Amino acid sequence: ILNQLLGWAGGFTVGPTHRPCTKGLWVWSAPVPRTAADGSPYHLVLLDTEGIDAYDQTGQYSTQIFSLAVLLSSLFVFNQMGGIDEAALDRLSLVTEMTKHIRVRAGGGEDASELAAFTPSFLWLLRDFYLTLEEDGRVVSPREYLESALAAVPGTGPGAAAKNAIRASIKSLFPDRDCFTLVRPVNEERELVSLDGLRPGDLRPEFREGLARLSALVFARARPKRLDSTVVTGPLLAGLVEAYVEAINAGAVPTIATAWQGVAEAESRGAADAAEAAYDAAWAGAAPGPEPAALDAAHARAVEAAAEAFAARALGPDAVKAANERRWREAVQARFAKARKEALASAALAVEQCLAAATKRVLEVAGRPDADPGALAAELAAAEAALAAAPGGAAKWQRWADWRRDVAAGAEARVAEAREARARHAAEGAAREAAEARVGVQAAAAEAQRLRAALGREAAARRGAEAAAAEAAAELERARRAARAGEEGAAAARAELMQARLDLGQAREALARAQAGSARGEGAAREAEAAL
Repeated sequence: ILNQLLGWAGGFTVGPTHRPCTKGLWVWSAPVPRTAADGSPYHLVLLDTEGIDAYDQTGQYSTQIFSLAVLLSSLFVFNQMGGIDEAALDRLSLVTEMTKHIRVRAGGGEDASELAAFTPSFLWLLRDFYLTLEEDGRVVSPREYLESALAAVPGTGPGAAAKNAIRASIKSLFPDRDCFTLVRPVNEERELVSLDGLRPGDLRPEFREGLARLSALVFARARPKRLDSTVVTGPLLAGLVEAYVEAINAGAVPTIATAWQGVAEAESRGAADAAEAAYDAAWAGAAPGPEPAALDAAHARAVEAAAEAFAARALGPDAVKAANERRWREAVQARFAKARKEALASAALAVEQCLAAATKRVLEVAGRPDADPGALAAELAAAEAALAAAPGGAAKWQRWADWRRDVAAGAEARVAEAREARARHAAEGAAREAAEARVGVQAAAAEAQRLRAALGREAAARRGAEAAAAEAAAELERARRAARAGEEGAAAARAELMQARLDLGQAREALARAQAGSARGEGAAREAEAAL
């Protein structure tokens, strides 16, 4: 039947002998994808159990297998040959023992009604069914047939009480129950030993039609397994199997609440771990800069990713989920606080290193003898550009403002003072040069006055020499006239002539000196006037 549900001829083994093929509990490893009534996807997991009436097993073992299958299933198909009679009900007597092998919660009693909240839907499959379902001449449905078989038998003796106990246990443990009948799959006895090798066309049409209806019924009733309104996922199912089997193998009674609590706690711890991993991945992917706003925004996005990862996996009681949510939130908050502190400290260090380098360059420029405001302004602009490229947000610009006030302003004052001192020194030098120039002008004026006086004297001397020369020339002319007048006075005239010539030569020398002195005086006067 499971192979038909799978659509796989070689799935679960079908044995042709009296020995059971299935030992323990088998699971089909590939879940069957299905869609729920609300459109949500889920996977159907098929389990095959060892028969409860296997001749080589004890009753306790069969009850444990039966109990484990009930605990794990959302739909339990009880498969038997023929109709429901007292023998069939006797085979289900282990149901009355199941309450001894399963507890809803630790310390709980053997309460079938309490356990019923956790039991699956029950489908009693009657194979090779050949009976006509009629009661009092009326055709009844397989479900009505089942309810009729589970009705209490009359009587008050021990036998009737035992039979009614089985019926009551079945009805109490499986309040959601149904029945389905299938005819014999083939007519030939020899074909029954190789059912798993037959093709669909080899099966009876009535069987194929019934099998199709059975598949539809199973798929319709096999809803996702739930515990405390939580859908049991693959990891949860594996955790429950491990918890139940561990309890059974230890000789203890599986406790649903304890197993569920343990699985829920483990899954919630895993969800918390997944949340932390999601946070780390989101944080690493964001790679925020060391600005507080960017760090806070990246942290908020990473927390959202972590919360989604946690919500997708966390389950169980609210207290369990809340405790694990608190754990991962505290963990990621601690991570963030550490990362934020380190990032901001690293950025602050980079800013301080940048400003330290700028301080060195600025003070060097300000300390030069020829410190220039333009050079200092260029250095400050370079420092600001370097700071802009450094990590850090608004805090670095506040630090920049402090640095401008404490360091740059002092450097600018030093440059201004040096510039003022140079200007003052230059003004003092210019004043000295002006005073020296005034003294030079005064000296030049005095020299010019002296030269003008000397020039006047030279001019007077020149005029005297010219007059003397004229007088000598006149005297010579008179001497010549006297010599021509008489020879008597020739000797005297010649003597006088010689004297006159001598006087004339002296006069000419004096005139030459006067002219030379006059030329020097005029040059000196011009130089003095040029100096003025």
